[in-house]
Amino acid sequence: MRKRDALVGLAALAAFAGLWHLASTTGLFGRVPAAYAELLLPPPAAVARAAWESARTGELWGQVSVSLVRVAIGFGIAVAVGIPLGVVSAMSRAANAVLEPFVRLFSPIPGVAWVPLAILWFGLGDGAAIFIITIGSVFPVMLATAQGARAVDGRLVEAARTLGARTPALLRRVYLPSLVPFLVTGFRLGLGFAWRVVIAAEMVGVPKGIGYMLNMGRSTGRTEVTLLTMVMLGALMVVAEELVFAPLERHTRAWRAVEAA
Repeated sequence: MRKRDALVGLAALAAFAGLWHLASTTGLFGRVPAAYAELLLPPPAAVARAAWESARTGELWGQVSVSLVRVAIGFGIAVAVGIPLGVVSAMSRAANAVLEPFVRLFSPIPGVAWVPLAILWFGLGDGAAIFIITIGSVFPVMLATAQGARAVDGRLVEAARTLGARTPALLRRVYLPSLVPFLVTGFRLGLGFAWRVVIAAEMVGVPKGIGYMLNMGRSTGRTEVTLLTMVMLGALMVVAEELVFAPLERHTRAWRAVEAA
């Protein structure tokens, strides 16, 4: 089944690439002159050449690595902060009363809105990018953790306490099996927010990174570089999905099946 789905997906991508090439070479299906269309929408071959050239010179890997490090640090901080806060807010009514106003006030603010303040506070460097990544991704992680902790069957908690389980054992034996599926969802959302805000920051002022490369492609009229950075972002999220989230979900399903048995 997975092999057939993969083949269908590859066929869909091939059809999309063919339609893309046709649109570029026909002037967006006759809407604009062909030469102008290649500036608006370079064909896949032009994007592939730009990828080869930037990879050969090392520019692509250098810019991608800068953004990856920023996202890894910022998202790591968000996870380290968001999971404990989510658990505490779910287990303690007093803690939830303190945290909820801040969550309701700050979680709707998009990470991009923090860019001017981040640059003002931290300057044009990694500090500003890491700050807005953390702010942009901590709330999805925190809210997903709290939701998972609240989904725990109260009878299991009471039974564990009756048997003498203390808080560390409760967290490990009772809460964790319920938390993991929610954490996967929270991590997906948080990582998506992290990439969005770091690209925005790199486009408007923070030097280097994928967003900086994207903006340079736009400002120099090299649309193929802009498209290349967009493809790279999608590829990075696919890699994260296949190497991190999908294995976690498979492990979680097996774990919960064992717990249910």
